[in-house]
Amino acid sequence: MQLKLTGYREWTETLGPKREHIIQQIQAELHKRAWAEYTSVEALPHQMRYDYLLVYANNVSLQALVEKVKSLQEISPVPVEHCVGRGATPLEAYENCDDARDTSSGPAVVGHLDIVNSTRQTERMGPYDVYVVVGDLLNKVNSICRGLGCLAFYLGGDNVMILLPDARAGYVLYDQIYIDVRLGVGIAEKPYVALAKATEALDSMRRDGIIGVRILK
Repeated sequence: MQLKLTGYREWTETLGPKREHIIQQIQAELHKRAWAEYTSVEALPHQMRYDYLLVYANNVSLQALVEKVKSLQEISPVPVEHCVGRGATPLEAYENCDDARDTSSGPAVVGHLDIVNSTRQTERMGPYDVYVVVGDLLNKVNSICRGLGCLAFYLGGDNVMILLPDARAGYVLYDQIYIDVRLGVGIAEKPYVALAKATEALDSMRRDGIIGVRILK
């Protein structure tokens, strides 16, 4: 599912030049509401450019998804439109977002990736330099994903969430990344459960001192 805040740019332009503090607060509230509402039905949301949001929603009822659109509308300054896409991969579903009514699908596959020893790097290089490294990593992951059919989003810190077409894609992705990372991959019927499993797999690799890929079903 994609959400679009229709007329958002035009709304921002009515606020005058000293507007950014208003815009940032509204965006933060929308992001907070989206995560609270969609994870409550085991879907997985993320903003793309704040006036557009994507919701990974395998096997979550369309009725539940639409109810959450109504919740976002309560705090949005402009109308919220939505479409539902289907496809063989997350990227294909994103590209084919239209008026699909069936969200039943195969299992959701989600990756949770982080940089090895990023805390030590932050202490040595400073937080801004590591922030730039993470930005470069996100761009690299998304470039690889174009060929694999996945989508990647920044979660904060040194964490990247990846919506994968299958577990094999996680290994292909890992092999093309140029710095030491860990990639936990979770597989479940619904997306937020898959992310939780991916995080569990990632945490277990940290505890075991392992660098690589670990899958949890």
